[in-house]
Amino acid sequence: RETMCNFDDNETGKSSGGAVKEMRPNFKKLKSIERQRREILLRAELPFFRIILFWSGTCLKEISTDLLVWLTLAIYTGIRISANILDYTPESVSLLEKTNIGVLGGFLSFFLVLFVNQTNGRFLE
Repeated sequence: RETMCNFDDNETGKSSGGAVKEMRPNFKKLKSIERQRREILLRAELPFFRIILFWSGTCLKEISTDLLVWLTLAIYTGIRISANILDYTPESVSLLEKTNIGVLGGFLSFFLVLFVNQTNGRFLE
């Protein structure tokens, strides 16, 4: 029987009208999801550093395989190495010293608060 539920993309099926209808997961899949959920729930009582070292049920797998994270880290490392190797201060750095970075930080903080508020609002709906 087809119902409109929100489950994984690999459980979707196309109807004759082209609309996507999602299938209910079978009992075996539900048991697996419930087992994982209960394992994550039991971890909440562990110390903080033990919790963040778990691989399943966390974002560590996504972060470790994300190209953008590694690219940003490589650029930062390259900038830090080149800054330590250079014996002089580039002109672009001396120009940045004169700018008021506090204003930029204020704007970024404001937009970060708006973003988090919007994200929490969507989560609570």
